[in-house]
Amino acid sequence: MLPKLDTLDVSSSIGCNLQCKGCNHFSNCFSAGSKLNTDSLLDDIKVILPRIDVGRVNVIGGEPLLNPRCEEILKTCIEYAPNRVNMYTNGELILENQWIRDYLELPNVYLRISLHLPESTERGRKIIENVKQFDHPKLIITEHHTGADRWFDSIKKRGDKVHPYNQDNIEKSFAWCSCPNAQLYNGRLWKCPNTAFLREMLYVMDQTGDPEWDPYLVDGVPVSCSDEELEKFCKNSFKAEPVCNMCTHKPLHFSAAQQQKTKRKVIITK
Repeated sequence: MLPKLDTLDVSSSIGCNLQCKGCNHFSNCFSAGSKLNTDSLLDDIKVILPRIDVGRVNVIGGEPLLNPRCEEILKTCIEYAPNRVNMYTNGELILENQWIRDYLELPNVYLRISLHLPESTERGRKIIENVKQFDHPKLIITEHHTGADRWFDSIKKRGDKVHPYNQDNIEKSFAWCSCPNAQLYNGRLWKCPNTAFLREMLYVMDQTGDPEWDPYLVDGVPVSCSDEELEKFCKNSFKAEPVCNMCTHKPLHFSAAQQQKTKRKVIITK
Protein backbone atom coordinates (compact mmCIF):
# COMPACT_ATOMS: atom_id res chain seq x y z
CA MET A 1 0.00 0.00 0.00
CA LEU A 2 1.34 3.42 -0.96
CA PRO A 3 1.81 6.10 1.72
CA LYS A 4 -1.00 8.67 1.69
CA LEU A 5 -0.58 12.41 1.23
CA ASP A 6 -3.56 14.74 1.24
CA THR A 7 -2.11 17.48 -0.98
CA LEU A 8 1.08 18.09 -2.94
CA ASP A 9 1.92 21.51 -4.35
CA VAL A 10 4.03 21.48 -7.51
CA SER A 11 5.53 24.87 -8.32
CA SER A 12 5.63 25.58 -12.04
CA SER A 13 7.25 28.93 -11.20
CA ILE A 14 8.40 30.46 -7.93
CA GLY A 15 8.44 33.97 -9.43
CA CYS A 16 5.30 36.06 -9.59
CA ASN A 17 3.93 39.03 -11.51
CA LEU A 18 2.18 40.28 -8.36
CA GLN A 19 3.68 41.11 -4.96
CA CYS A 20 1.02 40.25 -2.39
CA LYS A 21 1.78 41.00 1.24
CA GLY A 22 1.64 37.81 3.31
CA CYS A 23 2.25 35.40 0.41
CA ASN A 24 2.75 32.03 2.07
CA HIS A 25 5.15 30.88 -0.69
CA PHE A 26 7.39 33.99 -0.33
CA SER A 27 6.67 34.66 -4.02
CA ASN A 28 6.46 38.38 -3.26
CA CYS A 29 10.26 38.14 -2.88
CA PHE A 30 10.95 36.41 -6.19
CA SER A 31 10.89 38.42 -9.43
CA ALA A 32 8.79 37.30 -12.38
CA GLY A 33 11.98 36.41 -14.25
CA SER A 34 12.85 33.66 -11.75
CA LYS A 35 13.30 30.25 -13.37
CA LEU A 36 13.04 26.62 -12.31
CA ASN A 37 14.85 23.75 -14.00
CA THR A 38 11.76 22.36 -15.74
CA ASP A 39 13.48 19.23 -17.04
CA SER A 40 14.47 18.29 -13.49
CA LEU A 41 10.99 19.10 -12.19
CA LEU A 42 9.35 16.84 -14.78
CA ASP A 43 11.71 14.04 -13.78
CA ASP A 44 10.87 14.60 -10.10
CA ILE A 45 7.14 14.41 -10.81
CA LYS A 46 7.59 11.11 -12.65
CA VAL A 47 9.59 9.70 -9.76
CA ILE A 48 7.50 10.78 -6.77
CA LEU A 49 3.86 10.61 -7.90
CA PRO A 50 3.86 6.84 -8.58
CA ARG A 51 5.27 6.35 -5.05
CA ILE A 52 2.44 8.10 -3.14
CA ASP A 53 -1.34 8.01 -2.93
CA VAL A 54 -2.03 11.74 -3.15
CA GLY A 55 -5.52 13.18 -2.81
CA ARG A 56 -4.85 16.19 -5.00
CA VAL A 57 -1.98 17.84 -6.81
CA ASN A 58 -1.89 21.63 -7.12
CA VAL A 59 0.10 23.15 -9.98
CA ILE A 60 0.93 26.53 -8.51
CA GLY A 61 3.44 29.37 -8.30
CA GLY A 62 4.26 32.14 -7.79
CA GLU A 63 2.37 32.52 -11.01
CA PRO A 64 2.65 29.15 -12.78
CA LEU A 65 1.89 30.55 -16.23
CA LEU A 66 5.14 32.53 -16.15
CA ASN A 67 6.83 29.25 -17.03
CA PRO A 68 6.47 28.77 -20.81
CA ARG A 69 6.52 25.01 -20.19
CA CYS A 70 3.67 25.06 -17.69
CA GLU A 71 1.53 22.89 -19.97
CA GLU A 72 4.14 20.11 -19.83
CA ILE A 73 4.11 20.28 -16.05
CA LEU A 74 0.32 20.14 -15.83
CA LYS A 75 0.13 17.30 -18.37
CA THR A 76 2.73 15.26 -16.47
CA CYS A 77 0.93 15.76 -13.16
CA ILE A 78 -2.32 14.60 -14.75
CA GLU A 79 -0.61 11.56 -16.24
CA TYR A 80 0.91 10.45 -12.93
CA ALA A 81 -1.79 11.60 -10.46
CA PRO A 82 -5.09 9.72 -10.95
CA ASN A 83 -6.99 11.86 -8.45
CA ARG A 84 -7.75 15.57 -8.57
CA VAL A 85 -5.37 18.07 -10.19
CA ASN A 86 -5.88 21.82 -9.66
CA MET A 87 -4.24 24.50 -11.77
CA TYR A 88 -3.87 27.80 -9.86
CA THR A 89 -3.33 31.22 -11.43
CA ASN A 90 -3.96 34.87 -10.59
CA GLY A 91 -5.70 35.27 -13.95
CA GLU A 92 -3.47 37.90 -15.52
CA LEU A 93 -2.10 35.55 -18.22
CA ILE A 94 -5.16 33.36 -18.65
CA LEU A 95 -6.24 34.54 -22.10
CA GLU A 96 -2.75 33.87 -23.48
CA ASN A 97 -3.00 30.24 -22.39
CA GLN A 98 -6.11 28.84 -24.02
CA TRP A 99 -4.50 25.37 -24.01
CA ILE A 100 -5.81 25.00 -20.45
CA ARG A 101 -9.31 24.45 -21.87
CA ASP A 102 -8.28 21.10 -23.35
CA TYR A 103 -7.28 19.76 -19.94
CA LEU A 104 -10.46 21.01 -18.29
CA GLU A 105 -12.33 18.46 -20.41
CA LEU A 106 -10.81 15.79 -18.16
CA PRO A 107 -13.02 14.89 -15.17
CA ASN A 108 -10.34 15.33 -12.49
CA VAL A 109 -8.85 18.68 -13.61
CA TYR A 110 -9.98 22.09 -12.34
CA LEU A 111 -8.82 25.67 -12.84
CA ARG A 112 -8.67 27.87 -9.75
CA ILE A 113 -8.36 31.65 -10.09
CA SER A 114 -7.12 33.70 -7.14
CA LEU A 115 -8.21 37.30 -7.67
CA HIS A 116 -5.81 39.51 -5.74
CA LEU A 117 -6.35 43.04 -7.09
CA PRO A 118 -9.50 45.12 -6.53
CA GLU A 119 -11.66 46.04 -9.48
CA SER A 120 -11.10 49.70 -8.56
CA THR A 121 -7.56 49.42 -9.98
CA GLU A 122 -6.89 49.34 -13.72
CA ARG A 123 -4.85 46.16 -13.45
CA GLY A 124 -7.41 44.45 -11.23
CA ARG A 125 -10.23 45.42 -13.60
CA LYS A 126 -8.32 43.95 -16.56
CA ILE A 127 -7.71 40.66 -14.72
CA ILE A 128 -11.39 40.36 -13.81
CA GLU A 129 -12.29 41.02 -17.46
CA ASN A 130 -9.84 38.27 -18.49
CA VAL A 131 -11.49 35.79 -16.15
CA LYS A 132 -14.98 36.68 -17.35
CA GLN A 133 -13.89 36.31 -20.96
CA PHE A 134 -12.20 32.95 -20.34
CA ASP A 135 -15.35 31.65 -18.62
CA HIS A 136 -15.60 27.90 -18.04
CA PRO A 137 -17.86 25.77 -15.83
CA LYS A 138 -14.82 24.20 -14.11
CA LEU A 139 -13.29 27.57 -13.23
CA ILE A 140 -13.33 28.17 -9.45
CA ILE A 141 -12.77 31.76 -8.30
CA THR A 142 -11.45 32.88 -4.91
CA GLU A 143 -11.89 36.62 -4.44
CA HIS A 144 -9.11 37.81 -2.16
CA HIS A 145 -9.54 41.35 -3.46
CA THR A 146 -12.84 42.12 -1.71
CA GLY A 147 -11.25 42.98 1.64
CA ALA A 148 -13.31 40.36 3.48
CA ASP A 149 -10.47 37.81 3.36
CA ARG A 150 -7.85 38.14 6.08
CA TRP A 151 -4.16 37.28 5.72
CA PHE A 152 -1.13 37.50 7.98
CA ASP A 153 2.66 37.33 7.80
CA SER A 154 3.77 33.93 9.06
CA ILE A 155 7.23 35.23 9.97
CA LYS A 156 8.26 38.43 11.73
CA LYS A 157 9.28 41.45 9.65
CA ARG A 158 11.11 44.40 11.14
CA GLY A 159 12.40 47.04 8.78
CA ASP A 160 14.29 45.34 5.99
CA LYS A 161 14.96 42.13 7.97
CA VAL A 162 12.94 38.99 8.73
CA HIS A 163 13.01 36.93 11.92
CA PRO A 164 11.52 33.67 13.18
CA TYR A 165 8.86 34.05 15.86
CA ASN A 166 10.29 31.35 18.18
CA GLN A 167 7.05 31.32 20.15
CA ASP A 168 7.63 27.81 21.55
CA ASN A 169 4.20 26.39 20.87
CA ILE A 170 4.45 24.28 17.74
CA GLU A 171 0.91 22.92 18.08
CA LYS A 172 -0.61 26.41 18.02
CA SER A 173 1.71 27.56 15.24
CA PHE A 174 0.70 24.56 13.15
CA ALA A 175 -2.98 25.19 13.90
CA TRP A 176 -2.57 28.68 12.40
CA CYS A 177 -0.55 27.46 9.39
CA SER A 178 -1.81 29.23 6.26
CA CYS A 179 -0.47 26.52 3.92
CA PRO A 180 0.13 23.07 5.49
CA ASN A 181 0.56 21.48 2.04
CA ALA A 182 3.59 19.36 1.20
CA GLN A 183 5.77 20.89 -1.54
CA LEU A 184 7.70 19.36 -4.43
CA TYR A 185 10.66 21.63 -5.11
CA ASN A 186 14.24 21.23 -6.27
CA GLY A 187 14.28 17.43 -6.15
CA ARG A 188 12.80 17.16 -2.67
CA LEU A 189 9.57 16.95 -0.71
CA TRP A 190 9.13 19.67 1.90
CA LYS A 191 6.70 19.97 4.78
CA CYS A 192 5.41 23.39 3.71
CA PRO A 193 6.32 26.35 1.48
CA ASN A 194 8.11 28.15 4.32
CA THR A 195 10.59 25.29 4.63
CA ALA A 196 10.86 24.81 0.85
CA PHE A 197 11.65 28.41 -0.04
CA LEU A 198 13.28 29.69 3.16
CA ARG A 199 16.84 29.67 1.79
CA GLU A 200 15.81 31.62 -1.30
CA MET A 201 13.87 34.14 0.77
CA LEU A 202 16.84 34.71 3.09
CA TYR A 203 19.06 35.21 0.04
CA VAL A 204 16.70 37.91 -1.24
CA MET A 205 16.68 39.59 2.17
CA ASP A 206 20.51 39.49 2.32
CA GLN A 207 20.33 37.25 5.40
CA THR A 208 22.06 34.10 4.13
CA GLY A 209 24.10 32.78 7.06
CA ASP A 210 22.04 34.60 9.70
CA PRO A 211 22.40 32.23 12.70
CA GLU A 212 18.93 32.86 14.11
CA TRP A 213 17.51 30.95 11.12
CA ASP A 214 19.81 27.93 11.47
CA PRO A 215 17.28 25.78 13.40
CA TYR A 216 14.79 26.14 10.55
CA LEU A 217 17.01 25.41 7.57
CA VAL A 218 15.84 21.81 7.40
CA ASP A 219 16.47 19.63 4.36
CA GLY A 220 13.55 18.20 2.47
CA VAL A 221 13.26 14.50 1.69
CA PRO A 222 14.78 13.55 -1.70
CA VAL A 223 12.28 12.13 -4.20
CA SER A 224 14.61 9.11 -4.42
CA CYS A 225 14.43 8.46 -0.66
CA SER A 226 13.80 5.02 0.81
CA ASP A 227 10.26 3.71 1.24
CA GLU A 228 10.69 4.07 5.01
CA GLU A 229 11.70 7.73 4.72
CA LEU A 230 8.79 8.45 2.40
CA GLU A 231 6.33 6.73 4.74
CA LYS A 232 7.62 8.81 7.65
CA PHE A 233 7.38 12.04 5.66
CA CYS A 234 3.77 11.38 4.65
CA LYS A 235 2.73 10.41 8.19
CA ASN A 236 4.26 13.59 9.61
CA SER A 237 3.09 15.91 6.83
CA PHE A 238 0.00 17.03 8.71
CA LYS A 239 1.49 17.09 12.20
CA ALA A 240 3.22 19.84 14.16
CA GLU A 241 7.01 19.57 14.09
CA PRO A 242 9.79 21.69 15.65
CA VAL A 243 10.25 23.65 12.42
CA CYS A 244 6.73 25.06 12.91
CA ASN A 245 8.18 27.21 15.68
CA MET A 246 9.48 29.69 13.07
CA CYS A 247 5.89 30.81 12.40
CA THR A 248 3.46 32.76 14.53
CA HIS A 249 0.65 31.36 16.63
CA LYS A 250 -0.66 34.86 17.34
CA PRO A 251 -1.20 36.23 13.84
CA LEU A 252 -1.74 39.91 13.16
CA HIS A 253 -4.37 39.92 10.43
CA PHE A 254 -4.72 42.45 7.64
CA SER A 255 -6.94 42.81 4.62
CA ALA A 256 -5.87 40.27 2.00
CA ALA A 257 -4.05 40.91 -1.23
CA GLN A 258 -2.26 44.14 -0.42
CA GLN A 259 0.50 44.77 -2.92
CA GLN A 260 3.77 45.30 -1.10
CA LYS A 261 6.96 47.00 -2.16
CA THR A 262 9.78 44.86 -0.78
CA LYS A 263 13.10 43.42 -1.85
CA ARG A 264 12.93 41.15 -4.89
CA LYS A 265 15.54 39.14 -6.73
CA VAL A 266 15.61 36.74 -9.66
CA ILE A 267 16.00 33.15 -8.46
CA ILE A 268 17.45 30.58 -10.89
CA THR A 269 17.17 26.94 -9.81
CA LYS A 270 19.76 24.68 -11.44
